[in-house]
Amino acid sequence: MPNIHARNTLSGAVACSVLAAGGMLAAEPVRAAGFYIQEQSVSGLGRAFAGEAAVARDASTVFFNPAGMTSLPGPELQLASHLLMPKAEVENDGSTVTTPGTGNAPAPVSGGSGGNPYDPTPVPNLFYARPLNADTWIGLGITAPFGLVNDYDDDFFARYDSTETDLKVLNLQPSLAYRVSDRLSIGGGLDIQRAKATLKSALPDPTRMGGPSVDTDGEQRLDADSWDFGFNLGLTWQATPATRLGAHYRQGIEHELDGEASVRYPTGLAAMKGTPGYTKDGQATLHLPDMLALGASHELSDRWTLMAQYKWFNWSNFDEIRIRFDDGSPDSTTEQNYGDSWALALGAEYVLNGQWTLRGGLQFDRTPTRDGYRTTRTPDGDRLWYSLGASYATGDRWGLDLAYTYIDIASEPLDLTREFEKTGSSAEINGEIQGHVHILAAAVRYHF
Repeated sequence: MPNIHARNTLSGAVACSVLAAGGMLAAEPVRAAGFYIQEQSVSGLGRAFAGEAAVARDASTVFFNPAGMTSLPGPELQLASHLLMPKAEVENDGSTVTTPGTGNAPAPVSGGSGGNPYDPTPVPNLFYARPLNADTWIGLGITAPFGLVNDYDDDFFARYDSTETDLKVLNLQPSLAYRVSDRLSIGGGLDIQRAKATLKSALPDPTRMGGPSVDTDGEQRLDADSWDFGFNLGLTWQATPATRLGAHYRQGIEHELDGEASVRYPTGLAAMKGTPGYTKDGQATLHLPDMLALGASHELSDRWTLMAQYKWFNWSNFDEIRIRFDDGSPDSTTEQNYGDSWALALGAEYVLNGQWTLRGGLQFDRTPTRDGYRTTRTPDGDRLWYSLGASYATGDRWGLDLAYTYIDIASEPLDLTREFEKTGSSAEINGEIQGHVHILAAAVRYHF
């Protein structure tokens, strides 16, 4: 039984962390579909990230396409923060638990909807870009491109799937760009990532007559972290004086998390075993998605610019979570069955005068989660983004970007089975998840 509990802990937990690999502090339906956090540019957010691989409006191009640095007017430092305000609703639809205490017959799971598991969460970032000479630029980005943080009420009906998730990924990205010709620029960067995860879920008490309760539940927990590395490459092409195209690829980093799994036994089980639980070490491989972005920007006039972007996510990388244990216990594999996904964004900018630029955009962001595998750790669905933004230039040195976005997250079914084999217990978690996100963002830019 200890082995099974540890494996469930790590697998459920790690699943979460990979699912979270979409960013650092974001923990909600706030990020892009899956657990990738798009919110790395305030000007980009204002147009729903349309054309971000091509536009190169400011130093945040370091993240979205380093090749764009050669289009900047000069050295720039940018500090920004995005305040993510998500809300998720998880409704129960006949979830049951089966244990020896229920006579091995399904019984309704006690508990409520878990409340809104998300708090308002800031996602900060910093970018710096400067030329070394007329054709060569260097840059640095500090971002949080993947993340997941949520915490349900103790009596959450789906607590045997998850109760708390906290995964943060910090990305340091030194970058280089080179202007090959008046039309073509290339660039790339090294992604140095620090991932840290804490994942929790409840364990049903197999001994309680009539079925488990919150008071008698146990808990399984994973604490794990890693440093790993990857790369990204991009190019921009000035097709005409008014039209710029861009392409950017980011490698899906394969994280090797080192962790400690701990189990606190349910009340009845702890009494039978004469011990409150145990702790053991393990490792897990978490494979983040490769991403490919194709962007376009076209100046209709001195005032109007139109943008578009298509982005592909290789989420099928995340097909399973495999846990290995230091004590030689068999590997534990939890199927995730993510599918490749994509996002399409359209946007526009309007130069109001010498100080103000206005922008707006729409994005459709398809979820990689699939029915039968979607979890309460990442209550995800297809997303529609509605964005507005503005930039203000105070002079040659200082600039300010502001943006607001509303994301509508489609309702999706929750249909999971969680097995606790050594205790002869299982939980059938059935319901519906939906949500929305408000985002407020601001950035300050300084031109040297």
